Amino acid sequence: MSQSGDYPLFTVIIPTKNRAEYIRDVLRTCMIQEYPNFEIIVSDDGSVDNSVEIVRELAKRDNRIKLFAHEKCLGMRDNFEFALNQVRPGYVMALGGDDGLVVDGIQRMYEILRETNKELLTWTTSFYQYPTSEDPSGKFILRKGRGIVIYKSGEYLNKISHTLWYISEDCPMFYIKGVVSTRLVEKVKSRTIDHCFYSCPTPDGFSGVVLAGEVDEYVFSREPLSIGGSSPKSQGKAYLRTDPESRKESELFFRQNADRPMHRELASQPYSPLIALMTADYLLTARDLPGWPGKYTPIDFENLIRKCFDEVANRYFEKELLIRELKIVRKIAEQHNLIKLFDRLMQTTKKKIRHRKKIFGSVITRDSIIFDASAAGINSLYDAAFATKYLYNIYSHMPLSRVFNNIIKTILKNRKYSYEALPDINDVSSTKF
Repeated sequence: MSQSGDYPLFTVIIPTKNRAEYIRDVLRTCMIQEYPNFEIIVSDDGSVDNSVEIVRELAKRDNRIKLFAHEKCLGMRDNFEFALNQVRPGYVMALGGDDGLVVDGIQRMYEILRETNKELLTWTTSFYQYPTSEDPSGKFILRKGRGIVIYKSGEYLNKISHTLWYISEDCPMFYIKGVVSTRLVEKVKSRTIDHCFYSCPTPDGFSGVVLAGEVDEYVFSREPLSIGGSSPKSQGKAYLRTDPESRKESELFFRQNADRPMHRELASQPYSPLIALMTADYLLTARDLPGWPGKYTPIDFENLIRKCFDEVANRYFEKELLIRELKIVRKIAEQHNLIKLFDRLMQTTKKKIRHRKKIFGSVITRDSIIFDASAAGINSLYDAAFATKYLYNIYSHMPLSRVFNNIIKTILKNRKYSYEALPDINDVSSTKF
């Protein structure tokens, strides 16, 4: 490979807190990258475990790792902003404290961006579920699909203004599943009063919405270039757990964002983990940025209220959190003269209670391949970095559906019979005994 000066800088930011049991493998998936112009920025938000010591130890072995250890807690949004502010010109993506990169992932990002001449790239991730007491083997999930698609940003924004579900696979957020040029990041910053990129409490989805509006087109690849991790400490699940540690973490997050309410058209209510409300907040906040070129069909607030109730009925929420979210939705309904609709949905909505047992072992579904991780020899996120590349390469050259069809055809072919008459028992010439 040529010298690093011939290649644009790619930076991975890792804003993290209290992830000592995962951060080593997260960084190891970064350290195996061979792209010649690469940097890793870890911003530790006042961890009280030994996360900082682990990062410092690895930084001594790899000078591409830059550690910023904050003694005082910044909060998730400000920690992301701080890490992003340390990035030099080039391209940037973010990982959580339990996510990782696929082997040669940065190199492939560079190649796809160069080939398509785009500044914004997103992809389908593979997925590693860390072992738990309920599932000591863990899970490794590889999504099916191949190829590269150029998406129209306007189509994505219009779609989510109706579905109010930003977490579709084509969301171009640069958290875990995307990478963006720092030029586009700076364009967003130039539109804000405080020159900050993140204008909403949760930094993941907002990045996808606001960046989609900055470009006419972006690239989507079905080749997994990173691994989404799901650990007992994953922030996205903390709101749904009932243990004291998770409850404490959720309450802290709500307090840290008390001074950053949702958009005024959402009744300036406090942050809500309802995806429909987050999506609406992202769209409305981006729309109001001076000069933001994104366009989408205005949000139908009756549709928003219905989507919130659909989500309440189909997702699990602890009772206290469920009451909190319904009160927030009620305030929004009041502001838009939809209180009759709210009351009617309160009376008619039934919450689904799932009694389905969890699936253990390996299975092939319509859109993914789920492995019992330890049985497949995948015992860590680091193992998953290699498994993703090699299993995807196998699948992309010979899709499993074709493999199974070939197996069945081979079996059927080999089971075909021809018939011949029995030998003449009086044929002395063929008798050997």
